[in-house]
Amino acid sequence: MHLFLLGLSHKTAPVEVRERLSISSSQLPRALRALRESGGASEVAVLSTCNRTEIYAVGPAEVGKKLESLVGKFHFASPRAAGAVRNLSSCFYRNTDAATARHLFRVASGVESLILGESEILGQVKTAREIAQEQGALGGTLDELFRRAISCGKRARTETEIGRGAQSVGTAAVELSRQIFGSLKGHTVLILGAGKISSLTARALVASGAHEVIVANRTHERAQELVQTLREAGADAEATRWEELPKRLIEADIVIASTHAPHTVLNASQVETAMRARRHRPLFLIDLAVPRDIDPASHNLDDVFLYDIDDLKNVVEGNRSQREAQVVAVQSIIELEVVSWQKWQRGLDARPVMAALSQRAEQIKQSELEIALAKLSHLPPAEQEVVRRLAQSISGKIMHAPLRHLREAGESGSSDVEAIRRAFALNENSENAKNVTSEESP
Repeated sequence: MHLFLLGLSHKTAPVEVRERLSISSSQLPRALRALRESGGASEVAVLSTCNRTEIYAVGPAEVGKKLESLVGKFHFASPRAAGAVRNLSSCFYRNTDAATARHLFRVASGVESLILGESEILGQVKTAREIAQEQGALGGTLDELFRRAISCGKRARTETEIGRGAQSVGTAAVELSRQIFGSLKGHTVLILGAGKISSLTARALVASGAHEVIVANRTHERAQELVQTLREAGADAEATRWEELPKRLIEADIVIASTHAPHTVLNASQVETAMRARRHRPLFLIDLAVPRDIDPASHNLDDVFLYDIDDLKNVVEGNRSQREAQVVAVQSIIELEVVSWQKWQRGLDARPVMAALSQRAEQIKQSELEIALAKLSHLPPAEQEVVRRLAQSISGKIMHAPLRHLREAGESGSSDVEAIRRAFALNENSENAKNVTSEESP
């Protein structure tokens, strides 16, 4: 069995491609099921964010090719992805085994992020693991891989300064707004969506001087909750119903969109209508969503300035250099974690042999003990128990060293594992294979 990764990110694909393969949390169960049933993977997990979609799988050698074929046929994201997605092959990166582990550790550590060192990705890796667990798609190998990735990400942020001064997507959007307007005082901001990114962005805007904030969300109650938070921070905030969006668009100077909609929520004709009512007063649109919330054609309208998630690259370069110096230190942590992962994975080969050897020892012990106790039936129960404990103790002490050697041989990739299996004519399909520990006694 092998470990596979098929993915694309902001480094290999523009937003118009990423949005076609973005998989929302509500679509993940169907995606996981399709990837397992049609892809032949025994385990699968999907990490899908605004900047990447990555499929992690465990299975035989042919799984790698099946995954790519499936991604070309299934479109999990939005109605706009209903047609064929062409030229995907050049956008994908593909890894196996240790290279897959190394990549996930880099992702969790923030060194693969658009915003170097950002912390949101660590929570997204945790969520990917949790959803795969809930859907029964996560087995021992991927569960261990994601657990180690999360631990690696935490180490990177506590043992280095990779996250020091790092921006989030939301704070980068605020910085872009400040580059456009200078002071945000006196400008009205319209927030589309009330999820995590919208909330973080709105709070960062208020902290940077924005006072007039309007929040629109499909679920009005969620908009009201965010408004209450912004009011507590000193903003003059109000919630508006979604159907009032065309009117509120006329009032806004800045629109920041980050919904989870599978389609655009603001089309070019709506923006054009608003611009006529605004008498072409400039309107700045910042689209943080993938799939995109704002029709890209809006950019062609006079006095409309549209920025998407990829446009934030230039914004975040300013304080990147001080964090890049930490990448070497983070990479050292990652490589140590990869070595540890490889030892654990190699050790899997020894576990069936360890289980079979333990089972064989238990069978011999039990057989000989039954024969002995039959001959000692005249002994009282207490003395028979002494005999049982003696047999257990002898068996345990004899097996301790071989089991420890098997574990170490497995981790180092030694041929001793196969030699012991053959020497004892062991059956590796033991039911106990999954339960044996490194130094378990029979």
